[in-house]
Amino acid sequence: MTKFSVAQRFGLTRVPADERYRAGLAAFAARDAEKAIQELRAALELLPKHAEYHAALGFLLLNDKRQREASESFERALGLNPYEMLASYGLGIIDYRSKRWLDALRRFTVAHAAQPNRAETMYYLAMACHRLGRNEEAAGWMERAASEFHHAGDRRESQCQAWQREFQRLLAGK
Repeated sequence: MTKFSVAQRFGLTRVPADERYRAGLAAFAARDAEKAIQELRAALELLPKHAEYHAALGFLLLNDKRQREASESFERALGLNPYEMLASYGLGIIDYRSKRWLDALRRFTVAHAAQPNRAETMYYLAMACHRLGRNEEAAGWMERAASEFHHAGDRRESQCQAWQREFQRLLAGK
């Protein structure tokens, strides 16, 4: 069993932990992966039961191609909060890259329930459906993803539009 300090039990480490968390995100934005990971780990030492920190660490590790460690962080996050969107999304990415389409679809569905307007999740829901041969469903998800990317002014909208054309072609050839 983990022992917590008095400061941790009373939440007095929250501000320093948040500072380390923000420093980690800033390091990630500056493309300094090792410093970002160090800062997130330092935040977790101060606040070890904070699911968001575990999920963010998992995301950083996944971006650093450390899939096993990322998966462990995502699982810890979900153990603390089963609705932690980034953890479900991250495990979905791992499943998708490993061609476990049904597992990926399940993970992305949970992530979507936690944050329904996230375009990236809708994009991967579409792609997982496509890989499972569910192109009609994929087309619907991709249309929603394109709309969200459009509203955000995100250039990934054009990638969604290319997939929409592909799904239309596939559905026309049924």
